[in-house]
Amino acid sequence: MNQVFLCWCLLAMSLQAAPRPRSFTGEELAWWAIQPVGQPVPPSIAHAWVRNEVDRFVLERLQRAGLEPSPEADRVELLRRASYDLLGLPPTAEQVRAFLSDDRPDAWERVVDQFLSSPQYGERWAQHWLDVVRWAESDGYRQDAWRANAWPYRDYVIDSFNRDKPYDRFVQEQLAGDEIDREDPDVLVGTGFLRNGIYEYNQRDARFQWDLILNELTHVTSEAFLGLGLGCAQCHDHKFDPLLQKDYFALQAFLAPVSWRFDIPSATLEQRKAHDEALAKWEAATAEIRAGIDAILEPRILKAQDQNRKMFPEDIQAMVAKPRDQRSPLEQQLVELVKIQTRYERERFDEKGIKGEAAEQLKSLRTKLAAFDSLKPKPLPMAFVATDVGPEAPEVFLRDRRGATAIPPGFPTILNLPAPVLTRPDGGTTGRRLALAGWITRADNPLSTRVMTNRIWHHHFGTGLVATPNDFGKLGETPSHPELLDWLTARFVQGGWRMKPLHRLILTSATYRQTARREPGALEARTDPSNRLLWRFPPRRLDAEQIRDTMLAASGELLPGGLKGSVEGSTPRRSIYVRKLRNSPDPVLGVFDAPNGFGSSPTRPTTTTPLQSLLLTNGEWPLQRASAMGASLIQAGSGDHAAAIRRAYLDLFSREPTRAETALARSFLSREESLAKGSVSNEDPYPVETGVRPVAERFGGPGLTGAGLGSHALWLQPGSRFERLEASLADLGDHFTVEAIVELDHAHPDGTVSTLVSRWNGSPLSPGWTLGVTGAKSRYLPGSLIVQITGQDDQGNTVHEVVPSGIAVPPDKPVYLAVEFRTPGSSPGAPAPNGTIVFHVRDLSDPSSVTASKIVAHPVVSPPHTASTRFVVGGRDQTGHLWDGQVARLRISD
Repeated sequence: MNQVFLCWCLLAMSLQAAPRPRSFTGEELAWWAIQPVGQPVPPSIAHAWVRNEVDRFVLERLQRAGLEPSPEADRVELLRRASYDLLGLPPTAEQVRAFLSDDRPDAWERVVDQFLSSPQYGERWAQHWLDVVRWAESDGYRQDAWRANAWPYRDYVIDSFNRDKPYDRFVQEQLAGDEIDREDPDVLVGTGFLRNGIYEYNQRDARFQWDLILNELTHVTSEAFLGLGLGCAQCHDHKFDPLLQKDYFALQAFLAPVSWRFDIPSATLEQRKAHDEALAKWEAATAEIRAGIDAILEPRILKAQDQNRKMFPEDIQAMVAKPRDQRSPLEQQLVELVKIQTRYERERFDEKGIKGEAAEQLKSLRTKLAAFDSLKPKPLPMAFVATDVGPEAPEVFLRDRRGATAIPPGFPTILNLPAPVLTRPDGGTTGRRLALAGWITRADNPLSTRVMTNRIWHHHFGTGLVATPNDFGKLGETPSHPELLDWLTARFVQGGWRMKPLHRLILTSATYRQTARREPGALEARTDPSNRLLWRFPPRRLDAEQIRDTMLAASGELLPGGLKGSVEGSTPRRSIYVRKLRNSPDPVLGVFDAPNGFGSSPTRPTTTTPLQSLLLTNGEWPLQRASAMGASLIQAGSGDHAAAIRRAYLDLFSREPTRAETALARSFLSREESLAKGSVSNEDPYPVETGVRPVAERFGGPGLTGAGLGSHALWLQPGSRFERLEASLADLGDHFTVEAIVELDHAHPDGTVSTLVSRWNGSPLSPGWTLGVTGAKSRYLPGSLIVQITGQDDQGNTVHEVVPSGIAVPPDKPVYLAVEFRTPGSSPGAPAPNGTIVFHVRDLSDPSSVTASKIVAHPVVSPPHTASTRFVVGGRDQTGHLWDGQVARLRISD
């Protein structure tokens, strides 16, 4: 018994004992990201391909792998690449013409310099930074309230890039602009970074909410500036990287004093002085009138605010009741969160609720006050900024089973750096954020310097030298070219932390100037399929902002920037100026993967979805841009089709159209003119050499009288963007019919089914069905209509049944198909307990053809679908089995 008691005592003592200092292994100390930035010497390689030192590093890695770089891109490819890269827009026809005719040896360098000096450069590259710092103009969470004064931070970032503000200064202003120069609004606005996080307006648990805000700020600071996943060390030491839990709270201690400010005008000292003098005159002249108004309104507003405060926990209410000088720094921060909500009670107070004599008196006083409007200055806009809560910082605690340990500000333990020296600048701040900014922007900081260099490379090539820009740890990637990363980083810092010279160095390299094209089956594609060694320029799809801005540029509607504030997506301004609501993204930008601003987004996903295709094909906004572009081309061409076609290709693709493209466009225009005049020719207006065979035209022969076909069809092709589509489908009962008018261009050469429509996840244990045409080597009649159905039989067993029709579907011809699904309760005459499938097929190219029909029984007696199963046109909810052909009509009914 005594031994057991002794064990418990020893255990309790061990739990209370101070933790032993963490010792790092040799492997942890060798972590590449914390090593000093080296000064590697570029490899000495004699090769005609090399244009600058960047190429020497790249070529050395290629040669070690037995690879050769790709040829240089042609001038049009190069110009479009740089224009989209630096400006986010296609080059103008004039820029293309000028570059193609410039035979000077430095023509390319001149283009790069021209783009870097354009104000559109800042509008493009600011977007990359806004993604990283999770900027948005709404609070997020459920209410997602609009932040009317958040836009100046966006403009600050744009201006910083255009002025080529040194990156170290850029970082310092965002972390500690108030501690650098609170009186300069152009510096103070940088602290909007500290307020970009999400906030829940009506959260009553202020303590919990402030913890969330501070934690999120800690995460994004470590990711954006240091490339560290410190968020993983919030609850325990990092599982993979040598980052300790106390490192997380040491970083948080730098940020803990932050206070969101709602009372600092966005104005210079002179502007504030002039405003205050004018306001004082108005207040003196209206003091008696305003006192009368306040006597009516203030008791009612204060009552609403008092009711609001009572909704908070009792300890928070007690903090609010304290005088300001008796609150701790943390208590003051929590009270400020409460005041956001109580201020809102004042803003939303509705005077219409005041009735009777008080209402009449208020109306009279308002009329008297309006007589002094000429004296009242316009209110100064309030800045979206942050400062410290005061000269004293709230304590930050690491809480574990041993209790709570106060953690002072400090740097990651593994760096073995001395504690920061804090100096308190004038203005009542702690100096903590200024110290953090000073360390992050030290020239010998191995993390922050590499991180920004890598971000610049990432946005030029689509992938960074470190492919995970926010994570330089073991959960991220190691550098593909570590010596090149260090050489560029050293150049970046030695060049005064300026980004434009680094852009220019990269863009003038032979590595950047390689073509993105490659021959199928090339050696490089087999030995380095991911192109991490950069044997060609990585091809990329346009991102959301580039897509939207290109449509505006092509239509001639794009207006220049420089506006104050943000605009609706329907306004023809660049996408960076479109209002960014976290929960309600712009429809065009959102569907093309623009980040929503809930967290740092160092990279963009590139998805291909049916919604993207449907938006571009049928969306109101893209159709409006197409209409505007058409009107612009007509006006510019003055009826000359050739000129309009040429202008369209120059605006969209920066090149002349080919002969086949010209022929196709001419035929299309002629056809549309005929349709507009109501005189459509029966002759096929599309020349064979264009390779275009419009489905509706071939369906429109004499055998289709009364078929009701429209003028368009969906063309599904395996391997294309339209290889299949997902669609919504209401719940179907136990009796439904699928009807379609289709043309099958190619059947599968093996036994694979060309699936027209399906609602099945591919599992033989899950309910579902598919409708298609059998392949050439099917064990059923090749090229025939077939149904596969999964469901329960009359014994409750799950069965998967192939139901063949035995009716051939002629290829390369318009065909009417119909399939009726019946389960026993809806199958009159069916041999119980079976369900039935009724097939119908008719060749629409032959006016004398008749409909072939057949009824086939099957054992499935339950409805063959579930509400959660996706409905797919042109394939199944799995790989393969794709339809290759056209769909002119598709109808599903009960």
